[in-house]
Amino acid sequence: MIMFLVFAPFSGFIISKLGRIRPTLIGSLIAAIGFFGLFFFHYSPPLVAGTLAIIATGLSLIQVGAFNIVLESTPRHLSGTSLGTTVLLNLIGGAIGPAIAGIIMQMNQISVIGTSGNIGTFPSPQSYYLIFLITALLSLVSVTLVLIMKRNSTTQTIAGKIWK
Repeated sequence: MIMFLVFAPFSGFIISKLGRIRPTLIGSLIAAIGFFGLFFFHYSPPLVAGTLAIIATGLSLIQVGAFNIVLESTPRHLSGTSLGTTVLLNLIGGAIGPAIAGIIMQMNQISVIGTSGNIGTFPSPQSYYLIFLITALLSLVSVTLVLIMKRNSTTQTIAGKIWK
C-alpha cells in the first residue's frame, strides 16, 4: 500500500506524457511480472515484500490508466454512469478475489499436531501455490486485453473521436 500511495500520484503525470494506453500496458506488464515473481519467490518475507511493491507499482498505472480510458472514451453526458459502473466492477473484483482465495485455502487443508497434542488444520502450501499461479495467469489476461485494445485503438471511433 505504501508503494501504491507513493506511485499513484505520479501515474497521472506519466499518463499525461505517454497517453492512456501505453502506461496501462506497461502497468499490466509490471503487475504480471510481480504476480509471477510472487508465484516463484514467496518463500521469504523480503522477497514477498519486494514482489508486492512491484505489483503495487503496476496496479497503480493500470488503475489510473483504465479510469482515464473509460472517462475519455465515454460521451460527457454518460460519464457519471460509466465511471460509477467502472468503480462498481472494480469493487466487485476486489471482493471476489479474496473469496476465491479463501475457498482454495479451505479446500486444501493440512492437519498439524501442536506441542500440547491439539490438532489444528491450516491451509497447505499447495493452496498458496495455486492462488499465486491463478493470479499470475489472470494478469496475463489483463496484458492480452490491453494489447488488443492498443491494436484496435487507431481504428476504433468512440464518442466521435479517434481513440489513440
